[in-house]
Amino acid sequence: MRAALVLALALAGPPLVGQATPSSWALLASNASALGAVLDVRRPHVDGITVLAITPGGAAEQMGLEVGDRLLVVNGRSLTDTLTPNDTLEGALAGGGPVNATVSRGNRTIELSSSTPIAASVQLEGCGYITNRGTLPHVSENLYPVRILSIDGDGQPVDANRHRLPAGTHAVIVSERIRDDRFDPLELRARTDLYRRDGFRVGKTLVVEVKPGIRTRLAARFLEDGMDLGTIRDNAYWEPLVWEEVEDACP
Repeated sequence: MRAALVLALALAGPPLVGQATPSSWALLASNASALGAVLDVRRPHVDGITVLAITPGGAAEQMGLEVGDRLLVVNGRSLTDTLTPNDTLEGALAGGGPVNATVSRGNRTIELSSSTPIAASVQLEGCGYITNRGTLPHVSENLYPVRILSIDGDGQPVDANRHRLPAGTHAVIVSERIRDDRFDPLELRARTDLYRRDGFRVGKTLVVEVKPGIRTRLAARFLEDGMDLGTIRDNAYWEPLVWEEVEDACP
């Protein structure tokens, strides 16, 4: 499975929150922490390239880019008529300075811009892991397991002890696995109705910085303070997070 190219527009604040070929690993790493958005440029598409995730507080968010948008043109370079969208996008951002983009959103085409300069690229090499395994501090920190629904826009991965990824930023969609006994009967029914209604859409995107030789453990924090039936219906009773990083050699 080839990894999505990650680009970041500067002001890339802290991240939220498949095995790649060596060439795509290098490209992914060389553009990490530049655009504030995770973009799927694994293959050309006449409708542009899809925004998979946005880093909160980053320039991509400030310029109005949204998850699900398709980038058509960036800094005068078309992303709809190229066989190598990764190279085209890299070239469009290589000069630094402000970013101007033409975006497809639903049935509309809109123009977005940011005066924030492109940050210097950080070269990352090697690989690391993400995992939803591990003993979680349920009592002290209200942390519970997650189910990994998607990595970098691909379908649900095979359930595994860990997932090997090239070092860099990745978009991981997870759903919570909070114990049923943390809910009273009415809350549990509202949660069940939420999952029946929205299915996989209950998942939340976590932007994860995978570091070389590190296993990154993911979890869900149960937000029980002030929780009511409304917050459950709105899927606002939990949040995904990286809760621990441990050394794990990745050859």
